[in-house]
Amino acid sequence: MPGRLLIVSRTTYQPGARVRKHYHTGEVTFYVLEGTMMCQDEGKEPVTLKAGDFLLIKPGTIHTHWNGSTTVPLVFLEHVIVDQDQRSAVFME
Repeated sequence: MPGRLLIVSRTTYQPGARVRKHYHTGEVTFYVLEGTMMCQDEGKEPVTLKAGDFLLIKPGTIHTHWNGSTTVPLVFLEHVIVDQDQRSAVFME
């Protein structure tokens, strides 16, 4: 689509790694390749994702995610669709 970007990244979180609360200005999907991902929308219970699982994060949803293991890396694909002139993620203080 004109004016929109698709950013695809293969990401590895070391055991116990966590990302602080943030939201995205566009749609984000996670597809777990290896390990266990924990994802928690603000005010909700965490969701556990294993290899082969997929999750959509809608724009503006405050959330955090982390490696659910303290011994095994987490590997996942992240697809971000964002307006060309906007940043992908906004971290909460």
